[in-house]
Amino acid sequence: MKKALYLLSSILFSISLLSTNLQASAIKGKIFYAQNLKQSCGFTGELMGKKHTISEWKKFYETNTLNDALKVTCPKMVDVTTEKDLTNLYHFLSSFASDSGNVPSCN
Repeated sequence: MKKALYLLSSILFSISLLSTNLQASAIKGKIFYAQNLKQSCGFTGELMGKKHTISEWKKFYETNTLNDALKVTCPKMVDVTTEKDLTNLYHFLSSFASDSGNVPSCN
């Protein structure tokens, strides 16, 4: 019984850390977008996120074409070169995808 309880608590703890990490990544993606892409694109990251669905953003990210997909919508943007920045942008943009249902609390 103790082993089962320990295993269950370990799993729940791991899941809570994972969700916190994804939240932090989305926040970092928002900051990156605001600092590096917002001015050259001419609109907020939330509007950029709504350009595609969650599954489309996921496909772009998994096939390493996220930077190209962003360039289609925002041709004046600088290339995003680091994997960390692309990951953070992916989490941020997919959190505001057209089918996500999320609404920004403030800008």
